Amino acid sequence: MEITDYIQILCIPGNGLDKCSIKVEWRGEYGRQTLPIISDTIENEWNKKLSTSNSIWNGSKFRLHRLELQEASIFMLPEIKLLLGSTCYKDFIGTNCAPGSEMFVQQGEQDFNNCQAYMSDPLGVGGLVVTSDDNIIFIRRSGQCAEFPFLIDRPGGHPEPDDVIAKTGQSFQTMDPSIILEEIFDSILKEITEEVNIPLPNLSSPILLGVSYNPITLKTPSLEFYLKCDLNTNEIQELYEKRVEGDLEESTELIVLSSFSLKYILHNEDGQFFKKVLLESNSMRNLSLILKMDIFCFLFYLIMKTTM
Repeated sequence: MEITDYIQILCIPGNGLDKCSIKVEWRGEYGRQTLPIISDTIENEWNKKLSTSNSIWNGSKFRLHRLELQEASIFMLPEIKLLLGSTCYKDFIGTNCAPGSEMFVQQGEQDFNNCQAYMSDPLGVGGLVVTSDDNIIFIRRSGQCAEFPFLIDRPGGHPEPDDVIAKTGQSFQTMDPSIILEEIFDSILKEITEEVNIPLPNLSSPILLGVSYNPITLKTPSLEFYLKCDLNTNEIQELYEKRVEGDLEESTELIVLSSFSLKYILHNEDGQFFKKVLLESNSMRNLSLILKMDIFCFLFYLIMKTTM
């Protein structure tokens, strides 16, 4: 399994991880650490965000404290455990997204030997959706998105802790961890259905390929899934244009790229450029990219190293 600062490949050629290979452990102590200066920064950054947008609100999120990996051979899949705590969108804005928050990363390394100790690190999900005619579905984020407006992205979002509590009426301390795992896998299906308007029966069960760590937001983690859709590109485009509910404000355009075209781009000059950039983290913040950096990095490694 290949690991870099920004990507963790968990699949092997031709196969990825289903729910049977993944376990979840939730603990209160897996939340972020805090300091008075960080609390002040969170309040200041959140108030700034509220003053410039009327379309954002705070909400609870799962926090990825650590991913434990049982290493497998080159021909075998690993088993993984997600160690999860709680965080919220407000904390994300005030830590991972705050100007100068690199100092919190350094402080975490100094205090806990963990550069992410003070970071919110909400767990995201993303879907690499492949159509029946072998194209990959992307969306263009709208200008209303609080993060990365107008950039090309894959469908995705976050698993929602509040939804789990509402369904079960239980606290995370007493809840069967498999219920949280169900929410993680269900959330990517829900996001694709809402953002692209693909009906659930037309999507395969999600398969986990790996984890991307967004370099722009100080390594915010996202589980990246592979899904097959039994509809062709034209059928999906028609469904996208008929959206009447869901995340209408999240995207403005459906973008389709063939698997062959993506492989060609990444194998040639642009691919070599991004491979170089991936290894030079200091240049990440200076890039003006059409494609959101964590997704491009993930796709680059995925297509170079695996064949689904």
